[in-house]
Amino acid sequence: MMSWNTALKADFVLWDHDYSVPADCDVLVNATSIALFPDIHSKPGLVYSTILDSMVVCDVIPNPPRTLFLKEAQQRGARILDGLDMLVYQGAISFKLWTGLEAPIPVMRAALENAMGV
Repeated sequence: MMSWNTALKADFVLWDHDYSVPADCDVLVNATSIALFPDIHSKPGLVYSTILDSMVVCDVIPNPPRTLFLKEAQQRGARILDGLDMLVYQGAISFKLWTGLEAPIPVMRAALENAMGV
């Protein structure tokens, strides 16, 4: 098993209103099911103008790969990461646990992109 220790700070915020992302945020992650297929027209309640081009913005939703949340962040110049890699690496870890072999990650990513029509 892998284990990481870090001095990074993470905050929990009760999400009962449109949330303004603090300017000192480096990484913003949507780890909810908001916008998961078939509800693809939803997006997290954020004040999108507070997303800066210095941020990395990630959505764990794999379907659709390019959520409205990520599109909004990309329009503001943020570096974005879609949920496909999370899905691929979850599969890769399972593959190794089951077979003892390293997973063919590029092949897995290409197959997933093909299946998603990306």
